[in-house]
Amino acid sequence: MGIMNHYYFRTFVFDYGNYNFAFWDYSHFRISSMPTYPGNFLQDHYSYLLFYFIPVYWLLNWLTGTYTLIIIQNALIVIAAWYSYKLIRLKSQNLYLEIGVLLYYFLLLGRYSTFACDTNLAVMSACFIPIFIYYFELRKYLIASIIFILSLFSRENIPIWFIFIFIVLIIEHWDDKKAVRLSIAGIIISVLYFILLFKVLIPGVENDEKQFTLFNYAALGPDPGSALKYVIMHPLETIKLFFVNHLENPSYKWIKIEFYQVYLISGGFILLTRPKYLIWFIPIVAQKVLNDAPIRWGILTYYSIEVVTLLPISVFLAISSMKPIKLQNLLTVVVCVVTISMTIYKMDRSHRVLPNAFRPEKEKVYYKRFYQSDYNLKATHKLLKQIPKDAKVSASQDFFAHLAQRFHIYFFPEVNDAEYIIFSVFDDYFRMSHMENEKIRNRYLDSPEWEIIATEFPVFLLKKTNISSSEISIPEQSIFQNDTISCDFERINSEGRFVLFDSGEKADVAKKVSIHQAKSGTNSLLLTNTERYGDAIKFDESNKIKYIEASVWAWGDIANAYINVKLGNGKNYKSNLVVEKDSKDWNKIEIKFWAPTKNNDEFFIHLWNSGKDSIYFDDLQIIMKK
Repeated sequence: MGIMNHYYFRTFVFDYGNYNFAFWDYSHFRISSMPTYPGNFLQDHYSYLLFYFIPVYWLLNWLTGTYTLIIIQNALIVIAAWYSYKLIRLKSQNLYLEIGVLLYYFLLLGRYSTFACDTNLAVMSACFIPIFIYYFELRKYLIASIIFILSLFSRENIPIWFIFIFIVLIIEHWDDKKAVRLSIAGIIISVLYFILLFKVLIPGVENDEKQFTLFNYAALGPDPGSALKYVIMHPLETIKLFFVNHLENPSYKWIKIEFYQVYLISGGFILLTRPKYLIWFIPIVAQKVLNDAPIRWGILTYYSIEVVTLLPISVFLAISSMKPIKLQNLLTVVVCVVTISMTIYKMDRSHRVLPNAFRPEKEKVYYKRFYQSDYNLKATHKLLKQIPKDAKVSASQDFFAHLAQRFHIYFFPEVNDAEYIIFSVFDDYFRMSHMENEKIRNRYLDSPEWEIIATEFPVFLLKKTNISSSEISIPEQSIFQNDTISCDFERINSEGRFVLFDSGEKADVAKKVSIHQAKSGTNSLLLTNTERYGDAIKFDESNKIKYIEASVWAWGDIANAYINVKLGNGKNYKSNLVVEKDSKDWNKIEIKFWAPTKNNDEFFIHLWNSGKDSIYFDDLQIIMKK
């Protein structure tokens, strides 16, 4: 899944792009500023984990390139699964349980949702835990200690997690004095390292440019010390926070409950019979549900990865302690069946609390779109290879992670001293409106300072020229033939049902026409808080249309007057950019966009009133460039 997501240009800048840059940077014995945010990677995550794999970079990266980290993460996931199997084999000697824990490990929903964020320190660091527990149970304490130290240095939350892991191990081995002594020593080391981490190491790498921002628990306090004090002084309030929405937005109400439902049904109910195994989940669940970011509370992305890494061991250790063997076998089958059922159920967007945050094309391996791309994959990868490995590059979202292993990489529209620019015309920078993105792209496409050296629509590759220009203008797209259709909402068909374009095609339904305001003539289109949307305007022979410019005049609450576009490739644009005003408070809004041409994708435009007050629209014009 990870390899396919990367090959299909679905890996994300702020995850895999940053990780690839940091991994390359560390492997070249540098700690440089990140290309997408202030400061370096160590300041954002105080973790030595990527340093562990520098030898792997030099061993494999010449062959595997920007796929190396995915391969490392996949290897760790498989190793953790293998050690989960070995641990259950050690403790049970029941083939059903041994095979069951492997199946269960890979059936949990969190295994799939993790791929929404490509690679992550949380995913990789969690993989050390089954290995540590196995060697501790095997009483190979030297190996267990090495894994323990590597784990501590791998991520900021690991020391707290280990305190609770050792508490469970003390309960498990109460009659083994050596195991208890070592577990107590492990707790002391974890506490001391946690204090060292937050009092010395993290403050030591902070500066004016970048401070540590990952402690986001306003409900508990501003820092770990304050949070601990709050938990001790207000235990009931703390427990309550595990279940209730502690933010003001009511739409977050059921996110925590969804998380508990999913993992209790997916085998977690077994732990109610052996509550000692619930103890080592306390810190990893607390870091999820007490955080200020609601996306962390539920089942999205990698924020359940520690749970799904430890749950297989916990559930099957609990089952292994039950008698008779037939009950163990039955529970193994039940747990695996209900888990895959829950995973499939939640892979349906309509069954989620936050449906729009779910990305099935990255997580749902049996979904058709998982095997489709908006790009000509072979040709686009060949296009990327035209960029020299040491060149300075500005890349948009879908290509950044593929080009991040270099010293000079910028996230388009940041260009700086780049020698090459590569972007897709459908690849909007999320912090800007579509029209701002379109304006910047067109500026470079039309600039004499930049030469288009390769295209594989919708991808453009530009190279810096020696030509200078004092003024860069937006292109007029003069290479296209223009077809224009207009609607002044005066022309209604003979049956009185539809408003027509001047070409005779349907523009909207006549019942929305109003005579109370008009930019020209006597009619306009009225959209209200109960009739918010204009009808969809579709296009014949859409595969021949390359570029669209649409404009309409609006009167009323202009901040909520939009032209909306829905493309067949899943992209949606909207614009309320005012480009002209008249003396009667009419405002002309405009949108420009490239039309998708792959597989004859359909697209449509409609007008939208996003507010409560009525808005009048008039003199709609659509220019189609072919």
